[in-house]
Amino acid sequence: MKKPSSRPIQALLTISVLALTAFILMAVIIPLITDYFLRDKNPTADGARPAPVVVTSVETNPIASTTPAIKVDVDRPTETMTTATTETAPDPKETEPKPETSAATAASANPTESAAVQSSRKDDDIPRPSQTDSESLPTDKIDINNDSLSYLIDNRIRDIYARYSPMVASIQVYLPGTSSTNDKMETFSGLLISADGKVITFASNFSFALAYGDHLYERAEVRIVVPGRPKSFNATLSAIHQDTDLAVFQIENVSNLPYANLDFASELVVGEPVISIGRPDVMMSQGGLSLGFVTGVYYPALLESELSVSMIQTNAFISQQSSGGPLLNLQGEIIGLANSRFNRSYSDIMGYALPTPMLVAALEALDNPQEPKASAWLGILTMSEADNEDLIELMDWPSGLFVSQVVDRSPAYVAGIRNGDILLSLNGIAMSNHKIFKDYMQKQPIGTLVHVRIYRTTEKRLYSMQIYLNKMP
Repeated sequence: MKKPSSRPIQALLTISVLALTAFILMAVIIPLITDYFLRDKNPTADGARPAPVVVTSVETNPIASTTPAIKVDVDRPTETMTTATTETAPDPKETEPKPETSAATAASANPTESAAVQSSRKDDDIPRPSQTDSESLPTDKIDINNDSLSYLIDNRIRDIYARYSPMVASIQVYLPGTSSTNDKMETFSGLLISADGKVITFASNFSFALAYGDHLYERAEVRIVVPGRPKSFNATLSAIHQDTDLAVFQIENVSNLPYANLDFASELVVGEPVISIGRPDVMMSQGGLSLGFVTGVYYPALLESELSVSMIQTNAFISQQSSGGPLLNLQGEIIGLANSRFNRSYSDIMGYALPTPMLVAALEALDNPQEPKASAWLGILTMSEADNEDLIELMDWPSGLFVSQVVDRSPAYVAGIRNGDILLSLNGIAMSNHKIFKDYMQKQPIGTLVHVRIYRTTEKRLYSMQIYLNKMP
């Protein structure tokens, strides 16, 4: 029988010996050699003490030789810099001052302190805050009527929030799902405007729960939370103003609620500080406050019903939950109602609000409804005559009516008229101002086919189209 070969075992042993040798070489021998060379180059190794630093004073500047050593107390940066000496601190009870030593003497006595002395001389001319400056801040209560106060430290913001936050309600609209749809719910804000529970907000906040004719679905549920009340209230939808999107809810079985007055009539100014107040998240006991400025005021747009509508732009953040809350100035006046749905695109980070005069006009129209006139309707918003002429002249566009907005699902919207177009003529009649347009529309029966010519400003092209006039909603 042939004996098995021992070569594999010998090869395995050889590999093991080589691996052990390499490990010893890497772990022991190479570190020792490296340490040897480093010690040879570093004279401070093996516990050797560094050579003392000798500071030699040069008598080239008599002022520098008499400059006292400066010591900065890093623990108390607001105090003034004190003169340092090589002696111990004097006893506070002693009245006789002790002589100071020169910087050169201090440096020679303590070599390690010389670097700090030289660094302190370089920073000697840097102004440092004194303790008296920090104590000069006013500690008394700030007068809220002083308009010259700083915006960021103004106590008026705190006082206005404390005054108006009890008037901002949280509205929750819930729509149960069906066999083909899921449950839906939105939470947003509303402003109390009467002691018996009338709350205003925007219909676009709960558009998912609206049926045809601007009525809530029968299965929809509305709950309103009023600050300071232990339980939420049932509420009903009273009315919706289509032109402004304003919606009015009525809380059931409630009285003596705090409410806001809509009496602002001043002129809005860009750069004016504003405050937005909405209801906070349910996990917050207080909140919903946002600060900003008026960043833009839009031209008033004229509806075909003669209602003038404008809009306020602000950089104050208006969340979906704060939509429907008030926008106020620092005088405590409500200048508008904030709406997060006004954002023109997903990249638009600005907030928008409907001005208070528009709110008042819409509420008056809802409180005093008139018999609707059966008049023809195109579905565009234009500008006043003066603003329209100024804009046309400024941009050197053809004479006509600037279309500031097209109403959704209107005849103009269906035909393809866009925001920013210029209405040149209807059936050959030039539309040079809003009055001519209004008079012409009032004379047309519903269902009239009109030939429309427009100028598209974004393409610099003329378009012709035919549109059937519908009934004004």
